[in-house]
Formats: sequence, structure tokens, C-alpha cells
Amino acid sequence: MKLLICVPTYNEAENIAPFLNAVFENAPPDAGVLVIDDNSPDGTAAIVESIIPQYHGRLHILKRPGKQGLASAYLAAFEWGLAKDRDVFLEMDADFSHDPRYIPDMLAAIQNHDIVIGSRGVPGGGVEGWPPLRNFISKGGSRYARTVLGCPIKDLTGGFTLWTKNALLQTRLDTVLSKGYLFQVEMKYRAWCAGCRIKEIPIIFTDRKFGTSKMSKKIFFEALLNVWKIKWNAGVTGRSRTAGQFIKFGVTGALGAITNLALFFVLADKAALPEIPVSIACFILAGTQNYIINHTWSFANNTEKSASSVKQWLLFLGASLAGLILNIMVMKLIIMNCNLPYKFIAQAAGIAAGMAVNFIFSKSIVFRSTQC
Repeated sequence: MKLLICVPTYNEAENIAPFLNAVFENAPPDAGVLVIDDNSPDGTAAIVESIIPQYHGRLHILKRPGKQGLASAYLAAFEWGLAKDRDVFLEMDADFSHDPRYIPDMLAAIQNHDIVIGSRGVPGGGVEGWPPLRNFISKGGSRYARTVLGCPIKDLTGGFTLWTKNALLQTRLDTVLSKGYLFQVEMKYRAWCAGCRIKEIPIIFTDRKFGTSKMSKKIFFEALLNVWKIKWNAGVTGRSRTAGQFIKFGVTGALGAITNLALFFVLADKAALPEIPVSIACFILAGTQNYIINHTWSFANNTEKSASSVKQWLLFLGASLAGLILNIMVMKLIIMNCNLPYKFIAQAAGIAAGMAVNFIFSKSIVFRSTQC
């Protein structure tokens, strides 16, 4: 996989040269590094440009006219790398708080995952060099975000993250809201909502030795409020996903209805068999067809981590009984009160009436998602 290491910088002149040297020592031979510098007054960009020849086309710099923020820097780097057909993207700080020695471990883990997080929050991970108050604020902020979002990722706020190209595309980069440090939370949350396979591996986060932190009280308190915006935006995404699922469920139901009605016409109208037993038989056969299609297509985002099974099939049929009961009630009511040329017309009305009930049961019980 072609790796691009994305390094935003602002006043990192004291760190950047030794940091890049350490990165290239730990990265694969074909890995590239893109430094995104926001016109650092201390000359960070000039230092990078002076050492570019040492790395034979593997080191690149994207110079921007002024300070535009962390989120903007990473989005620009992702766009640059996607245009260059890079396969995996690593976010790193340039101050050695993200130790380059973890790069091989992260690359090994990405083979079976979509995202790998260098995590301070899992066993074996932690922080060195922070005063107690800052450590408390960081942990408290991460726990707060996890609680509000209902997301199980232990280190939501961490910035040492390896992404596959597919995972980045699933986050819909063009709709990201966050401008600052909350970008890390939003990106991980969006990926989790999209069903990406996420792995957290332990790292020791070391406080910077040179330069100053870009974190401020203003940024922290803005983040507390903006977490709710992220949740709301994901809610809109969730509603859009539900609408898409309902459309697919409707198409699947239509296919099932064709199967159901064809069998019902043959058995009830042509063979003159009793309507209710025929309706139940049609339900089982068409329901089996619907279960297979719904599992693999309509609710694919919900079921990608679970295989189809007899138990789930039975649960699907059981959950659909509410729709079947409504189906039969509507069918019989129409047959008793209307003079129809064919009974299957009443059956069609019953299927339509039961569709909403079937969808609610299928989404909330059978194909229930653990994602947002």
C-alpha cells in the first residue's frame, strides 16, 4: 500500500528536521511525506524545502498563505494524496508527541482494518509529561465526547490516525463541519457511523520538548458545544440512511410482492384453495426471498459484520408476522366488502398496508445496527 504521511506545521522549526528524519527511518521505502505549512513565521517551510533533496522525491510541501487550521490542513493533504492515488494516509503531529516508532505497528494493523488509531485510552497507552490538570481536561473532554455521541472509541480526540482511502471516502470529506481540534472527533465518529473497521493500538503520547502547544481554553470550550453539532449532523445522515434503506426495502418488498401475488393467483384464483392458508404459504416463500435481499442489500450497512443465519431468518419471519396479520385483515376486509374481479387485488392492498410495519420491525429488531 502506498502510504502518505500528512504533517501539518505552524512554527515547528525546532522539531521538523529531526522529526522527518525519524519518520523516514520508520516508514516503508515507498512512503511519502507531505508537510502542510501555514506560513510559519519561524521559517519551518524553508527548513523543509532545504532538506527535500535528501529524500529523493519522497518529501513534499504544501505551502499555504496563512494559518487556516488543523482541519483545513488535513483536508488539503487528503485531497492531495487522493489525487496522487495514495492508498493509506497517516495523520501525525510534528512535535514528536506522536512517536514515529509506532508507524510499523500501525501499518501491520491496517491490513485487516479500515482505520488504526494510536490510542492513549486503551490498555498500554497513556501520556507522559503532561501536568495533572491538562491530563484531567483531556480525559474529561474525550469522555464527554464519547458520552454525547454514544461512540465506543476510547481516544476520540487523538490525532495519530491511519486511514485507508476507502475509509476517508466514507466520511464524506466535503461535508465535514469542524475547523479545529474537534476535526479528529468528527472524522472518527463519521467513520464509526459508516461501519468502518476501527482498531485502537496503545501508544505513549509524549508532551512536546520544543515549541508551544496550539491548544487554548477557547478551543476547548468551543469543542464542548460543537460536539452537539457533530451529533446533529450525523443524525441528519442517519435519517438520510433510513430513507435510503426504506427505498431499498420497498424495492425488495415489490420483488417479494411479485412472488407472493404470482403464487397467490395460481393457488387461490386458479386452484381455488382457501385464501388464508395460501396467504401464509406465500408469506413464508416471499419472506425468505425478502430476507436474503434485505440482508445483503437493503440493510447492508447494518449487517456487514454479521452473517446470515437460520436464527436471523426465523427472527425476520417472526418480526414480519405483524405485517402478515395486517395483510390478512386488510385482504379479508376488502374481499368481504368489495366485488373484485380477482382476489389478488385485495392481497396487494394487504401487502401495502403491512409494508410500514415490516420495515419498522426489520430495521429495529432483525437488522438492528450498533452504529449511529
